[in-house]
Amino acid sequence: MARTYDEILDLLTPVLASSEAVEGAAIFGSRALGQADQPSDLDMVVFTAEPETLLADTRWLGSLGRIWATTVSRDLPGLPVRRFLFDDAVQLDLLVLPSNAAEMLSGTGRHVLADMARRGFVAVKNGGPVPNGLAELGQAAPRGGRPSQDEFGEVLARFWIDVVRVARRLNQDEVWDAQRIVNGPINDALIQLQAWIMQALRGADYDTYWGRRHLERWAGPRFEHDLAEVMARPEPDNVRQVVLQAIDLFRLQAIHAAQRWSLDYPETLDRRATIWVRNWI
Repeated sequence: MARTYDEILDLLTPVLASSEAVEGAAIFGSRALGQADQPSDLDMVVFTAEPETLLADTRWLGSLGRIWATTVSRDLPGLPVRRFLFDDAVQLDLLVLPSNAAEMLSGTGRHVLADMARRGFVAVKNGGPVPNGLAELGQAAPRGGRPSQDEFGEVLARFWIDVVRVARRLNQDEVWDAQRIVNGPINDALIQLQAWIMQALRGADYDTYWGRRHLERWAGPRFEHDLAEVMARPEPDNVRQVVLQAIDLFRLQAIHAAQRWSLDYPETLDRRATIWVRNWI
């Protein structure tokens, strides 16, 4: 039974090597980059001609210990990850992809896989896209940098729609849902703007990860402080105060990002939505 992540890898590597179904496998994340500590999980991608079969029968993972729980995580946009929790809370995040995924994936899923490959990986079984296909995918991965006007506008549109949703929820006495929107999608919009600002300041290769991951490493202490100030509690007065603070912070961030990347900021939308929200809450 594996009790550490090194033991998991020692047990899993020969299983992968002997499996005819597994064409290639690689480790991503902090353990591939040598940045892991004991609480870090193990992120692995497996390429196979039979992804459904491999996930339907997980007895091949039996040597790692008892499976406490398993679920599908959507943390990686466009890539469903099967998350396993073993004895002693050892966690394996397993991405099982078809053999031709490196060529066939498109959209967000391809972008995320390419970004993972660009950051670095360690092959644990060569074959299929490992390591050559992954390496080529990573080299061709688009760096961060200038958002398009459409991407910028999408973030702004989601933010203002969510702000209006908060005002409506508060008027319907749905405080918990209003708090969830503030602490979830509204703060996510602020984080995305900060990522664009930091890439404008530090260069297109500056790593801002995905979503809220490793915020402490890249966002800067001032933004961390500002973001903490707009985390809502499930109290009507607090949510009202925080959403108005979030509007002010968002405006500053969005105008800053627009100036850095020569984008258009929709002042009319800002004015109309702000007036409406202030009247409603």
